[in-house]
Amino acid sequence: MAATRPLRLVYFAVRAKAEPCRMILEHGGVPYVDVSVQQQFNMPWPEVKRQGLVPFGQLPVLDVGDGELVAQEAAICRYCADLVPGLLPSDSLERAKCEALFHAAEELFVCNPLVNVYRGEDFEGKKREFLDNVLPRRLRNFARILRDSGGPFTMGRSPNYADFKWYHHLSNVSLLEDGALKASLGSEEASLHDAVVAFMAAVEGLEGVGEYLRRRPKAVDVGTKPMLDPPICGSRFQE
Repeated sequence: MAATRPLRLVYFAVRAKAEPCRMILEHGGVPYVDVSVQQQFNMPWPEVKRQGLVPFGQLPVLDVGDGELVAQEAAICRYCADLVPGLLPSDSLERAKCEALFHAAEELFVCNPLVNVYRGEDFEGKKREFLDNVLPRRLRNFARILRDSGGPFTMGRSPNYADFKWYHHLSNVSLLEDGALKASLGSEEASLHDAVVAFMAAVEGLEGVGEYLRRRPKAVDVGTKPMLDPPICGSRFQE
């Protein structure tokens, strides 16, 4: 399906659920714009929720035209991936494997509030719980999948839409603590760490993605006064 006008991605000024779909769109060269809640609805977020103007009362949503809003991160990513040849497997079994990879990455969702919300002692406690008890097993499972696929991506030599979800969460992990990814794999897991490093580099090397990552607002003051710099809802935002 070809987009007939730029898609409108509506979200807050945070490094969170909109990142994977942005990377998908940037990689595919699909026209889109980042818009704030106020721009989209001409009212603040609490009023948008009160009036029930977005499905499920959550963001992000993707305005695809004709009054249609696509809600929920996974659905938005799949919609966007369908616009980019090669990111969604045509075989039903391979597509199911791809979707499993995407949803497995959601187990790292706490990275989003850790990078964007929590502060002080609350941040330190939740960060330690995540790095010590949540990340290690999931990261090892992911690294084994990379290694067994032959890499550099989760399903081999070519990217799929789940790769952008994993990249987002792992890049957020790197904002929490220097060396967090390597520490979670352990020194005896050198081959797994190499697979993760190669994966991150491969995603960053995809057409459109590296430029986007350099251009997007930076996440700063994580754990103390988290915000984006500049504090805008995305690199394609315009006043």
